[in-house]
Amino acid sequence: LPLAAPPKEPVLMCRSNNYPKGFYCSWHLPSPTYIPDSFNISVIHGTREMVCEKDIFPKNRCHIRYIQLFSTVKYKVTLTVTNALGKSSTTLTFDEFAIVKPDPPENVVAKPVPNNPRRLEVSWQNPSSWPDPESFPLKFFLRYRPLILDQWQHVELSDGTSHTITDAYAGKEYIIQVAAKDNDIGTWSDWSVAVHATPWTEEPKHLTTEAQVT
Repeated sequence: LPLAAPPKEPVLMCRSNNYPKGFYCSWHLPSPTYIPDSFNISVIHGTREMVCEKDIFPKNRCHIRYIQLFSTVKYKVTLTVTNALGKSSTTLTFDEFAIVKPDPPENVVAKPVPNNPRRLEVSWQNPSSWPDPESFPLKFFLRYRPLILDQWQHVELSDGTSHTITDAYAGKEYIIQVAAKDNDIGTWSDWSVAVHATPWTEEPKHLTTEAQVT
């Protein structure tokens, strides 16, 4: 049987994927202790202690609602883990803008353009978790490459949820992904699910030869 152990310093992460509604924090232990552990999280904004509502699933996550937007006061989040053999804690300090990171764009579609052997039409949707794209618009980053090459090409788009690639190699299959970011604050999302598409190619003309009549 593995030996029971006191907890090592927990790993804590906080992120806002639904700005300006709030943020969530999640945590885990770097190694198991093999005995029951209890976790306590404290969120302080200036002098105010805030409630972090625990999720039912996953159990190692809780949500904080923003009460005061555009605040320059930092948040301080401390996670303490305790078991029968000891306890350990870790603290994060950040401002509300630094942890803004949208989820990836959704429903990415890439299609050939009829009669255009070098074009691909790409479209996508805002992440459904982003609550107010009118007031807090997203910008997008598109990357694409033919499967035969390792080098990505990139396009940054300040608005809109579509783009036409005009420099594709004719007849080559492409892999395409999109990322999102708030126009002004935070960091880029992870890449979307990859989609594949091949530019339009002209159907070969079948040569017909009339049978010679003898």
